[in-house]
Amino acid sequence: MVSSTDWEDNPYIIGRPIYEPELFFGREDLFNFVQDNLNKRAQVILLHGQRRIGKSSVLSQIPHFIKLEEFLFVPLSLEGKSQKPLSEVLHDLARDIIDYLELSEIQVFLPSKTELEEDAQIFFNHFLPQIYQAIDGKNLVLLLDEFDVLGDSNQDSAVSHFFPCLQSIVYWHRELFIIPVVGRQLDDMPNLLSLFRQAPHREIGLLDRHSAEQLITKPAEKVLKYEPDAIDAILELSAGHPYFTQVICFALFSQAREEQNWQMTRKDVENIVDEAIEIGEAGLAWFRDGLPLPERVVFSAVAEAQQQKISVIKGEPLTRLVQYGVALTEAFHIAEEQLLEWGFLKQLGVSKIPELAYLNSYKLTVELVRRWLVKRYPLRREIWELEKLDEQANRIYQQAIQLYQNSDLQNSLKLYEQVLQANPNHFDALFRLAEVCIDIKDFDLAVELYARAYKVDPIRNKEGFIQALLSYGQELMEQRRFDAAKEQFRQALVLQPDNSAIQAALVAAQQQRKIFRNGERVVVTRGNYIEKLSDSIITEATIIDANHLVSSSIAQLQDLDSPEASELANLLKKLQTEIEADQQLEPEDKAEALEQVMALAEAGKSSEGGRIRRLARTAFKILIGTLASLPSSANLVKTGNQLLPAISRLLGLNL
Repeated sequence: MVSSTDWEDNPYIIGRPIYEPELFFGREDLFNFVQDNLNKRAQVILLHGQRRIGKSSVLSQIPHFIKLEEFLFVPLSLEGKSQKPLSEVLHDLARDIIDYLELSEIQVFLPSKTELEEDAQIFFNHFLPQIYQAIDGKNLVLLLDEFDVLGDSNQDSAVSHFFPCLQSIVYWHRELFIIPVVGRQLDDMPNLLSLFRQAPHREIGLLDRHSAEQLITKPAEKVLKYEPDAIDAILELSAGHPYFTQVICFALFSQAREEQNWQMTRKDVENIVDEAIEIGEAGLAWFRDGLPLPERVVFSAVAEAQQQKISVIKGEPLTRLVQYGVALTEAFHIAEEQLLEWGFLKQLGVSKIPELAYLNSYKLTVELVRRWLVKRYPLRREIWELEKLDEQANRIYQQAIQLYQNSDLQNSLKLYEQVLQANPNHFDALFRLAEVCIDIKDFDLAVELYARAYKVDPIRNKEGFIQALLSYGQELMEQRRFDAAKEQFRQALVLQPDNSAIQAALVAAQQQRKIFRNGERVVVTRGNYIEKLSDSIITEATIIDANHLVSSSIAQLQDLDSPEASELANLLKKLQTEIEADQQLEPEDKAEALEQVMALAEAGKSSEGGRIRRLARTAFKILIGTLASLPSSANLVKTGNQLLPAISRLLGLNL
C-alpha cells in the first residue's frame, strides 16, 4: 500500500476529458449501444448530453471499450470551427486524420485549402478513398466532438453546408461511419434530425449508483478511504454527475492531503462544499451558460425557491419571479418545462388529476449546482439579464433616452411604451417610464408602474414610488375620493413609517372622509339627475372596499414561500371574518379595524424589519383598543384574544 505521505498528485480529473481507461468508470450500456449499432452497419450514431456530462471523455474511451477489429476509430473535434469556411474545416479534419493515423505524405495526399475552396468534394471523393486504402480496408469511424458548434453558423456561411454535405456522402461511402456528439437536446437541432432522421441516438446522462461509487473510490483507493455516509453525502450533492462528482472528490483529496486525514466522513464532505464550488467555478459557469436566457433565470428562481426545502411545487418559481417584478411571458412557462425535459430539474411528485396538479413537485437535479446558483447568481440580480432578450427594444430605448434628455416627454413616453411592449422585462425602460409619468402628472399610471418597479429594485425606486403615491393621493383628495386617497397614503406610510408629511396626509384624508360622511347628505351624479345617498349606504360600501383590500393583502401574504407567512395569513383571515361578522361594532369602527388587519398583512409581506414593525405596532394597538371597547362576552373579543398573541409572535412585535 502506498504511504499517504508519499502521495502527491491528486488523482481526480477536472478541466479535461478523461483519456486514461483506468480512470474511466461506467457507461457500459452506452458502449454496448454503440457497438450493437456498428455491428448493424448504422453509419451515423448520434450521442447527446448536457455540458460537462462527460461527452468528450466518452468519445475518447470508445476505442478502448469497443473492440471491433474491422473498425478503426479516429477522434476529431470541431471546436472553434463554427465561423470558418467549409474549405478550412475540411482541411483541418483531413490533417487531423492523417496525424492521428500517423500516415505519411506518400500514403495520403493532403488537399490544400485553396483546392478545397474550389471543390469541397475533393475531401470525400479523393482524400477519404486514400484513407480507406491506407487502413487496409477497415471501416473508418470518425468520432466528431462538438459537432453541434457548426449549427451556430449563420445561413450564409459556407460551413453551414457541412451537415447536408456529410449526409449526402456518408451513405455513398460504405466504409465511412460517423459518431457525432452534440451538447444540446436533439429537438433543438431540427436540421440535424432531418438529415439523420433514421440514425439511432442515445443520451449521455448521469452515472448510475455503482459507477458513481467507483468514480469516487477507485482513483484514490490506495490511500483515501470513504465512509458509506460520506459517499452518500457526495452523491446527494452531485446526483451522479461525473464532473461534479470529480470536483467534490478533488476538493476532498486536497483537504485530506493538507490535513493528513485520509478517512472521509459526511462532515468532511459538508466542510468542502464552498471549496468545491471555487474549484469547479469554470465548469459550473460553462454548464449554466449553455442554457437560453429565460431558462437561466428560471434556473436561479428554482434554486432560490428551494433554499429552505427539499423541493418546490411546479409553477412556484414563476410566482417568485412575479414577486420580483418580472412580467411572466410564455417564454418562462416554456423554460420551466424545458429544464424538466432536459434533466436540469428532477421531477419528484406527479399527479394526473387536474385538481391536484399543484402537487407536482421537482428540485434541481444537482444540489451542488443549486448552491452555486444561490451564491453566484442570486435571482434579484439575475433578472436584469432579461433586458438582453430583444435587441430592437434596446435600440428603441436609446432613442427614448435621447428624446427625454431633449425634454420631449410625450414622444419619449411613447418609445418607452414600445420598449416594454417588445420586452416587458426591460426594467430600465420601466423605471424611466414611471419617471415620465410623474413629470406629465399621470399619477395613476405612475403608481402602477412604480408598484412593479419597486419589486424589481426597492432601493432605486423607493423615493419615486412614495412621490407617486403622495401625488396621486392629493389628486384623489381634490376629487373627494377620500378612501382611495387614504389607501395611497397608507401604502406610502408602509414604505416610510416615520415620514411626518405622509402621516399628516393620512390624517387629513381620514378627517375629510369623516366630515364628508357626517354631512346632511351626499350627492352623486348619475346620468341627468341627482340621487341622494344615506350615510349607511356609504359606510356599507366602505366596509366592502376594506374587506376587498384586506382579502387582497392576505392572499398576497399567502403566496409567499414561507410557513410563517402562511400561518399569519390564516390567522388574519380568521380575524377579518370575526370583525366582519361582529354586530356590536359601529360601521366606522369596523372599517377602521379591517384597515388595521390589512396593515398587519402588509407588515407580514415586508422584509424591511424595524421600519414596518413600528407601523404594525400602531395597527396592533388600535385593534387592542377596538376589542377593549366591546363587551368581554363578544365573540370578536374572545377570538381576538386567542389570535392576537400568535399574530404578535409571527410579526416579531413582542407585545
